[in-house]
Amino acid sequence: MTPTALAERIADCLATRARAKRLGIAMAAAGAVAGGLIALLVLGGVLPTLAGALAAAVLVALPPAVRGLRAGRDLARLEADHPAVFPVAMERYRMVMATERASRYKLYC
Repeated sequence: MTPTALAERIADCLATRARAKRLGIAMAAAGAVAGGLIALLVLGGVLPTLAGALAAAVLVALPPAVRGLRAGRDLARLEADHPAVFPVAMERYRMVMATERASRYKLYC
């Protein structure tokens, strides 16, 4: 595999992991609010509300967490399958990301 193709696969894995993290945080917050409201309406009281919010947040955040773990495992598999090319591809990925950040910074200045 060429360093460019491997860098694209690395970018996909890291983007999936970052997207899963953002989605997990958002879904956990929404699930906590919804679970807390449902527990408050059904059971009443502070402790059942907190327990319902926590349970809903954990259940709702599981699928994005699993997706993030899978992306991390795919990244580790790429590193194991291509040990000679992986450092070059990772450096290429980092350089592309640094260039994109620099161009965004120039745009806003």
